[in-house]
Amino acid sequence: MQRAHQGGQGLARLVLAGLLILTLALTPQAGQAAIEKKNADATPAQASNPKPDANRDIVLPMPCGLSMILRPVAVPGGLAYDRRFVMGIGNTGEGRQLYERRFEGHIAAPFTAKDLPPDWLPLLEAGTLHGYTFYFLGKYEVSRYQWEAVMNGTCPDQPMPGGDLPKGGVSWFEVQSFLQKYNAWLVQNHAPRLPHFADNPVNIGFLRLPTEEEWEFAARGGSKVREEDRDNNDIFPLGENRLEDFGVFTTDTPVHEPLAIGSRKPNPLGLYDTVGNLKEMVDGFFRLSVSDMRENGEVYQRLHGASGGVLCKGGSYHSRADAVLPGWRDEVPLYTAQGESKPNDLGFRVALSGINVASSQRLDALKREDEGRLAEQQAGQEQAEKGKGKTGKTPQTPAAVNTQGDPISELDRLAASAEPEMQANLHKIRAMLADRQSAQERQRVAAQENTARALLYQAETLRGFAFRYFYLHGKMQDYLAKNRDKDTTKARQLFQEQLDEYYQLLLTAANYYKSTLGRVSGVNPSEQVRIMDQFRQEYSADDTLSRHMRENIAKVEKHLKTVRSRGVDALGQKQVCRDIIPSEHLKLLPLGK
Repeated sequence: MQRAHQGGQGLARLVLAGLLILTLALTPQAGQAAIEKKNADATPAQASNPKPDANRDIVLPMPCGLSMILRPVAVPGGLAYDRRFVMGIGNTGEGRQLYERRFEGHIAAPFTAKDLPPDWLPLLEAGTLHGYTFYFLGKYEVSRYQWEAVMNGTCPDQPMPGGDLPKGGVSWFEVQSFLQKYNAWLVQNHAPRLPHFADNPVNIGFLRLPTEEEWEFAARGGSKVREEDRDNNDIFPLGENRLEDFGVFTTDTPVHEPLAIGSRKPNPLGLYDTVGNLKEMVDGFFRLSVSDMRENGEVYQRLHGASGGVLCKGGSYHSRADAVLPGWRDEVPLYTAQGESKPNDLGFRVALSGINVASSQRLDALKREDEGRLAEQQAGQEQAEKGKGKTGKTPQTPAAVNTQGDPISELDRLAASAEPEMQANLHKIRAMLADRQSAQERQRVAAQENTARALLYQAETLRGFAFRYFYLHGKMQDYLAKNRDKDTTKARQLFQEQLDEYYQLLLTAANYYKSTLGRVSGVNPSEQVRIMDQFRQEYSADDTLSRHMRENIAKVEKHLKTVRSRGVDALGQKQVCRDIIPSEHLKLLPLGK
């Protein structure tokens, strides 16, 4: 009986084991969690950088031999020119419209490449060293090990049980204390490791929570994602992956705790855990998203004026799939009836930023950029005059106005010799004119980028028509081969008519491409270089469209060089087609040589 009982127990254990294996197979997220949590004791390396990348990781030291790993977020444009991008979620549920309906955001950064430590420069994307500004975001959510090392003043045991899990259950006030202590430790022990502004020896970079704009721009993939994808989709392109490959959240099977930092795949910027795991605090308080109307009747979305609790992004392991998208917005109170609010699924990651006006030289640069390229040229002329021994400040008679000059510079010249009361009025007019000129300059730059992007897609349209011609020609050959014993005159005629139609569409598209090319060729060459470098960053992925676009960029640059030196008429429509269309599709087209 005892032996039979033992046999029954053994059979039961086998059945239970089989059921467990079957359960893990049917619930891949739970099974993966069981596998990924096998390392209960975390070393400093596991708690700081479980997925190291020597070619991209920017490392800040931490107490107890740990590190804070940062990733650069490159923002195209200058110090004054922030970038517009679309925030929130496009198809939010009716009950969530006040939380995250789509609204307009703007992103910029305080650092240029010359402000950064020299050993950081090789870690930046090659095309971002010029024409970009930078801020930096933690590669992972702050881990429990990192938290203990900063907050306790003594080093935890090595290895630390659960030290590679993200630190949750902290209040906004405790996070501010963490940042204060870590910044103070860095300044005292490793100040040279922080960015220093090139024209200011005092002010340096510092750690804080990211703003909502900084967090969402980076979570969407930043400049590594095509603008048209970033602004029109709720998540960066997933390719052949699933959303759950990038984050820890609840699907059909509830998830009851986070996984170690870096357990899932990174986003296009190399950031981990922006999808689920812990929802993350950002620097700013929650505001509703509401609809409003401008005087011209245009309806737009904006943030409401009332600030509430702590604003959180990214969702957590408790969240469903729609609540871990970058545009999802959540609110956590600073206090509840029990005291400081500390949800178990609330954590954070750090941002490294700096002040916007680090010096008088930086302020002058911001003013020149904000007032447009003409003011920058004027500043260069004034500097040249100073080099000749002239101050550029000598009062001149207001009678001789240079009607071909920069209006703002002319106002400055007139104001220098005017009476005090007139000077005040001229300064007001100058401010109004400068604001208008700045807005027009931003609009001009945006229009240039949009036209250049349209040119790349027109090149892609040429490839598309050529492929259709190639595909239809193949179908015709197959049909004729299968029906060689029949009269195929009528079918051959129909096929040829369709082929001729595609060919004419191709030539028409080539003419449209040439027209757009002529407009783009009028852009300042240095601006063209900046725009094309920006596009190379956006289309740097390995998908088919990005590969095509990189090829199109090379062809566009070749054509721009021809047009600038010889004019747009020097580039024939057939030559455009021969340059852009791949050789395997080109050989069937009647383009000649």
